[in-house]
Amino acid sequence: MSSISFLAVTPAEAPYLAIGPFTLLALAIPVILLGELLSKRLGWLGRSNIPAPITGGLLVALLLLLVGELLPGWLTVNGSTQHPLWLWPVLPQWDLATPKPTDVERPLLILFFTCIGLNASWSVARRGGLPLLIYLGLATGFAVIQSATGVLTAVALGESPLLGIMCSSVSLMGGFGTSAGFAPEFQKAGLDGAAAIGIAAAAFGVIAGGLVAGPVAGRLLSRKTPALPTHPAPRTATPDPDAEEPHGFLVEARQLAQHAGSVLVHVGLLLICLKVGAFLSVAIQRAGITFPVYMGSMLVAALARNLHDALGARWLVSERTDAIASFSLTWLLAVVMMDLQLLQLAHAALPMLAILGLQVVLIAAFATWVVFPIMGRDYEAATMSAGVIGFGLGATSNAVATMRVLARRYGPAPRAFLIVTVVGAFLIDFTNALLITASLNLFR
Repeated sequence: MSSISFLAVTPAEAPYLAIGPFTLLALAIPVILLGELLSKRLGWLGRSNIPAPITGGLLVALLLLLVGELLPGWLTVNGSTQHPLWLWPVLPQWDLATPKPTDVERPLLILFFTCIGLNASWSVARRGGLPLLIYLGLATGFAVIQSATGVLTAVALGESPLLGIMCSSVSLMGGFGTSAGFAPEFQKAGLDGAAAIGIAAAAFGVIAGGLVAGPVAGRLLSRKTPALPTHPAPRTATPDPDAEEPHGFLVEARQLAQHAGSVLVHVGLLLICLKVGAFLSVAIQRAGITFPVYMGSMLVAALARNLHDALGARWLVSERTDAIASFSLTWLLAVVMMDLQLLQLAHAALPMLAILGLQVVLIAAFATWVVFPIMGRDYEAATMSAGVIGFGLGATSNAVATMRVLARRYGPAPRAFLIVTVVGAFLIDFTNALLITASLNLFR
């Protein structure tokens, strides 16, 4: 079992500061709070919808990089652990034997994707009817286009096709969570600095999505003049920021504590899914298939959720699973950001920008000339076009934020909100993960 160091200067010939794996987990919390403070104080940063752990973690990663350059050997960061109790839920073993070294954030990563599986309720998706399935097909089709054009662009620039996949369907359609989840597999497949590349590309996508989705929808509404809602929502004054619902990492933790009983039930089921999924993932990997460690647990959780729904049970609450997923993802991203090796971005910077720039142009064209006409050429279709740009460039929150702006201006779009949130929040993660897994097996 590895020892845990807590920011202690060790007496050695060349003194250094050692940050151990569990120190990273502890430091992640003030880093998250720093990011939230910056997003609140800097209006433009808050409006960009970049998650707080990305903001705070990037500052810390830059600071660690600076210290490493100015004082070589003085600072070490070790995010790997062999702690059997911490890792046991995600290990394909029943005993507490010491496992091989593993990233300390691994349980948080797999927990997040298992929550996605536990929310993958067909009974919920069915409410959207045929339009939801069509929209899911369009989004999945564009994920294929993202991967194909990303690979072609990377190869044309003399780069690995893995870079093209990471800078397209992984980081854009997938977002920060998928980037962090698949980074180890891409690293093993030969893409150096996969985690740093994925996080940087996802941040680019979130910013671009926030800037592009609204103007594209506005252009569709002005040029095509679709029918607007019969009873448009009244225009309201700019909301008072102080009147908004409180949010943030500590608020989420407090809300989880307030529903402790229900949360414990959900966590108990999630732990079962984690354990069973670990054995499933290993069984598939032994068959020679590249299969991310979290996919097994996500599939087991999806099966559990739909069995629960088929039996008519009601004790699983999507809002509770969402809260656990948000909490684990926020913590996960802060740890991943602090452990980034930013120097590994240098060799891929220009090819990354070329790939990402092309993806922005492609999704704007796809939303305009494919999504809008197929979904009906009306106000709801324009709203769904904005939505696909939002989550297609990295964040369902971007999609929802843009659609809310449209709703305040033009009126409600209930069908669009249902379809976009269901597809963007969990269904596309399923189909996209399968696509990425297939691409990894093709190009590894």
